[in-house]
Amino acid sequence: MKSFFQVFLIIVIVTVAFFFYKKYFVQNEVEKFAPAEIIEDKDLKNVDNLINKFKYEVKLVDDGQFEINAKSSKVENTKDGQIISMNDVEAMFIDNVNRKIEIRSITANFDTISNNINFFGDIKVKYLNNLIFANKLDFNYKNNNIKIHENIIYKGSYGSVQADKMEINLTTKNLKLFMNNENDKVKIISNR
Repeated sequence: MKSFFQVFLIIVIVTVAFFFYKKYFVQNEVEKFAPAEIIEDKDLKNVDNLINKFKYEVKLVDDGQFEINAKSSKVENTKDGQIISMNDVEAMFIDNVNRKIEIRSITANFDTISNNINFFGDIKVKYLNNLIFANKLDFNYKNNNIKIHENIIYKGSYGSVQADKMEINLTTKNLKLFMNNENDKVKIISNR
């Protein structure tokens, strides 16, 4: 009887600890999917899908939100999940104090497992009164950062900057500029 009571007590403690951990230590994310028009592509062997007017919204852990829209998309099934290839893409990050980062590009690839997004071609990033132009941009969902590379031109109210790489931490709002070659220097042109 004593051992039965000890086993029962251990099960109760483990159960309470599990629910306590889930409630107070695990950060939950709420995802909302907007309805999309899906058309089966009969010409493809993998039975991939085409989506017109693709829209995806995510409520982020830090009370921010993320939204991506594309005029057309194609869902490609892979062994690890799905990749959504998008055309004519617009994305928006809104932080917990309602500041917005807007991204536009010609194409983008969205990984449905990791939620990472790679933007390609004629990228334009708008944040407050600042503009960033580049050829590639990578959003890492897990690290909550943006890496911009290839032909970066930053234009702000105080001037412009040319660099090879730029990293933006979306949590801290810190920005880092780099050159591919250590001997090259970031070019800064001041308006003042």
